[in-house]
Amino acid sequence: MEKIVITDLAECRKLWNALVRPKNIFDLWEFRLCFHKHFKNRPFFLILEDKDGIAGMLPLSFVEDLDMFVFFPGEIWQGKTWLERTPIYLRKEAFLPELLFACPERTYLRYMEVQGDNHFPELTVDEIDYVLYPELMNFDMVHYWKRFSTKRYKDIIKTVRRVTGDGEAFYINRMEDFDHLVHMSLNNFGQNSYLYDDRFRRSLRDVMDFLDRSGLLRMVSLEVSGEKAAVDIGALYGGIFTVFLGGTHPDFLGAAKVMNMHHMEFACKEGISKVDFLCGDFHWKKLWHLDPEPLYKFVTPDLIAEQEMEVPVTYDAFRFLAHTGALLQR
Repeated sequence: MEKIVITDLAECRKLWNALVRPKNIFDLWEFRLCFHKHFKNRPFFLILEDKDGIAGMLPLSFVEDLDMFVFFPGEIWQGKTWLERTPIYLRKEAFLPELLFACPERTYLRYMEVQGDNHFPELTVDEIDYVLYPELMNFDMVHYWKRFSTKRYKDIIKTVRRVTGDGEAFYINRMEDFDHLVHMSLNNFGQNSYLYDDRFRRSLRDVMDFLDRSGLLRMVSLEVSGEKAAVDIGALYGGIFTVFLGGTHPDFLGAAKVMNMHHMEFACKEGISKVDFLCGDFHWKKLWHLDPEPLYKFVTPDLIAEQEMEVPVTYDAFRFLAHTGALLQR
């Protein structure tokens, strides 16, 4: 097969829109373009072509300051990318090994969704994505609560009632609350929040505007007794509700449980096929009995040694803390 590299952004867009069949919100070109505009990494779309046309396509970007190839658009925080399940085009699933082996040196691909039995030694588990399929519960919260022990269920209900006892109100797509979410995240985590990076803040602001214009935004704000207690930002696309950003105010311990319950009830009421809370193998997800789905990574040999030398402490923990606010409250 012939290897071709496309670096012109307009041509990359044409390839993406021609080859990618979007399944989740991160698969939309416009979503990723919001990050490209602010991170400004060079596109590097890798194509394998044979006599029948394009056999495979990997959408990559080159991050100059790390001297590394990653998935487009290369939204890096603490040395690693953030967006999950980047689509890979394959005319036949059997082309995956050849496509990955065609990657340039110093390639680090994260959060890959592997279909069927397409595992091979160079793909290893990266992180666990935690999701919920309301259809498996007949879209009924009563069935969902059967996953919990009686004690755990009572503890959650008690916390929710304590937090909301003086009256709660939910607001949908109140755009000005983004600034409050940023303020909560920075107050809670400082430089360890990815919202500390101005590129992320501007990218996510653009993402919100795009989703709002497209009718895909689901931003939920919780007020308790007139005070802002929590904000979660997500999107509804293709029957999937993805919660990708959020935070809680430290004065409202347990507000995250209120938000979790609100999301679950919404998904059941609206017949949502899947709720995706993204990666991060944290205890609250197991306590809420979400379904684990492994995602995979591919690292070229010259980066494996560097990766093994890393101290695996701050990134994954703080990545998810920035997603959800006060983690332990959940």
